[in-house]
Amino acid sequence: MNETIIEFDNKKRLKLALFGLLLTIAALAFAYYIFFVAEKIRIFPGALMLTLGGLGCYCLIGGVKSLFVKDRTGLILNANGIRYHGTPVGIKAGTVKWTAIQSVSTGMAHGVHFVFLKLHHPENYMQQFSPQVQQHVLENGIAVSADQLSLDFNTLKKLIDEYYERYNGITKRKNLNPLIVQRLDE
Repeated sequence: MNETIIEFDNKKRLKLALFGLLLTIAALAFAYYIFFVAEKIRIFPGALMLTLGGLGCYCLIGGVKSLFVKDRTGLILNANGIRYHGTPVGIKAGTVKWTAIQSVSTGMAHGVHFVFLKLHHPENYMQQFSPQVQQHVLENGIAVSADQLSLDFNTLKKLIDEYYERYNGITKRKNLNPLIVQRLDE
């Protein structure tokens, strides 16, 4: 259990691309109807549909682009810490050391289950984030989810807990007096 590498799941990423395609087609079809078929031209609904079409194109391009990325590594767990590539926050934070994590908890946001890594000193990881993201990291910690990874949420939570208990305990024991460590081992 020295290092665990979990890759992104292309099936889950393909769903994002298909969602983008469907959203684009539906929104542009409604926009076409509103501007060219309807008797009264309504600017606001038409602009809304064009905006949704743009959002669909963004999801489609992002989904297709993510399918062809060579590096499929989504999560790395090792003795040094945890590195999550599933969100921009995880990418910018880099490897979060186990000793920097105060607690591991779970929660749900926007219908997705997350493992939140609450940090002892979050300011060490937040310099490159916007103020809104900094506030979120201060309140909740760094969020890790299994929605793009090739494993389910319960397995993700179990792995993070195991690594946290194992390697956070080792680093704490290294800082203890050797006589205390010997008593703990007995």
